[in-house]
Amino acid sequence: MPSTEETLPPDLAVIMSELSDLYGVQVEQPKLFKGEFDVNVRFVDPTHGMLLAKVSPGSLGEGMLRWQEAVLEAAAASREVTFRTPRILPAPDGRGHVRIGTRLVRVVTWIPGRLWNENPRAGGAGAELLHSLGQTSARLTLALEAVEMPTDVPGHDWMIERGPLVVGRALDRLERGSGERDEAELEGRVSVVRRITDHFAERVLPRLSALPRAVIHHDLHDANVVLDEAGTAVAGVIDFNDAVCAPRISDLAISGAYAMLRRSDPEAAFRAVVDGYRRVLEPDPAELEVVGEMALMRLCMNWAQWRARAVDAVDSEYALQRSAHTWPLIAHLAEAGTPH
Repeated sequence: MPSTEETLPPDLAVIMSELSDLYGVQVEQPKLFKGEFDVNVRFVDPTHGMLLAKVSPGSLGEGMLRWQEAVLEAAAASREVTFRTPRILPAPDGRGHVRIGTRLVRVVTWIPGRLWNENPRAGGAGAELLHSLGQTSARLTLALEAVEMPTDVPGHDWMIERGPLVVGRALDRLERGSGERDEAELEGRVSVVRRITDHFAERVLPRLSALPRAVIHHDLHDANVVLDEAGTAVAGVIDFNDAVCAPRISDLAISGAYAMLRRSDPEAAFRAVVDGYRRVLEPDPAELEVVGEMALMRLCMNWAQWRARAVDAVDSEYALQRSAHTWPLIAHLAEAGTPH
């Protein structure tokens, strides 16, 4: 999550002041971070150290927050998790979140360290780190295997099984005009992504319903992974907001997809992540047959959704940054074939 500014806007400053009173904490050195839906404020409390306030729109709903809290608690309690994950700081009455005005607010521990995408050597990550990423994905999947997702908690548009639907919608928006200078170049990219998506819908999507399903992190990308000091292993995982019950292998597909970004040999990076995963959890043969196709679908989802959002956004910088390195990899895999 890239930081934005040191001074909080007035409405957020009011929320943090009320949060301070409700939790009995001091809000010192606040720093604002952008998120897809939440507003995130890191701050220091003399008693608890560095914390993160996640301020969500009230429309998210109490049920969704309780679900996310259940996932965080399961990860924190599992012996499978050998790295740090956010822990909930409960309100004095034991609640995992509070309502302040129209917002829902929760406080979690901050995991210090450098994110994978902030590492200048991210494109040259060695096999040790890639193996660690795969192992992290598998360990999180095992940690969450006993968690049951309530039937009233909806899925979301980053689920790979929704790929053809959400990508098709995003591409339709781009085809109506993006305001970019080189519309011809964009048209060519849209054509490539549509071709990949159509293939996935016809050949891969029907096979997903037969795969094992599980609750997974489902967002293990390079901005949600904290590295150790040496940059050779995963030290922490953040942002469990997209945790969902889905085809189990989706988590490996996502982590492998983002591990290929900015790599001279993306297929080798993908194989290293898969190898790491298999050291902890052996996928079914049917899962391994489609994991590469699912990884490419996720990359197309990243590019298409963020580019479409940038068209209508007041501030398009954040949306464009989220897909800044995706297109070269899609273009390469469209020509070379999916990783395996």
